[in-house]
Amino acid sequence: MGFGELLRQLRSAADQGFDFREIEDEIEYLAEFEAETSRAEALAFTGDASMRVWALGLIGDARDLPIMVAALDDPALRHTALEAVGGQRDREPIDGIARAFLDDPDPGVRRQAASLVAWLRRPGYAEALLPLTRDTDQDVRSVITLRLAMHGDATAAPLLRIMLDDPVERIRRNAQRGLDRLSRPT
Repeated sequence: MGFGELLRQLRSAADQGFDFREIEDEIEYLAEFEAETSRAEALAFTGDASMRVWALGLIGDARDLPIMVAALDDPALRHTALEAVGGQRDREPIDGIARAFLDDPDPGVRRQAASLVAWLRRPGYAEALLPLTRDTDQDVRSVITLRLAMHGDATAAPLLRIMLDDPVERIRRNAQRGLDRLSRPT
């Protein structure tokens, strides 16, 4: 079964609330091991734009970055496009793209952007994430804390200390775990 047909099946299964993990596994396999064929089918996919952008993100071909960046202009595609941008092998442009959406009105978009910025840890990432430590959406604060706790460096410590005062106990606990991890001798 081809990549495009698997995308259609995935969309149908998701829309009907069926378990789609096996379909997703097949798509991911083809994206990795038959990338050029999968890319051609993804580009020709006539289903919804969200699936096309998501699939191109899995393939991670730099030639498709302009498609993902263009999708960022559509609020309905923005979250998926940020996720897709994160799949690019060249990490250099991703940070700048993600930072541009740290103040997006949609908390899901802010969460995805913050996750990318925290994951990449490019110079100035802590300053860029600082305003989001007080975001009104607890999931935004949570993703920052989790990313920094798992993959942080000494630069993350001030942000994690701020998160120790978060109103959500789980976020405070993860912040403490991150600080504990940073204080361990390497």
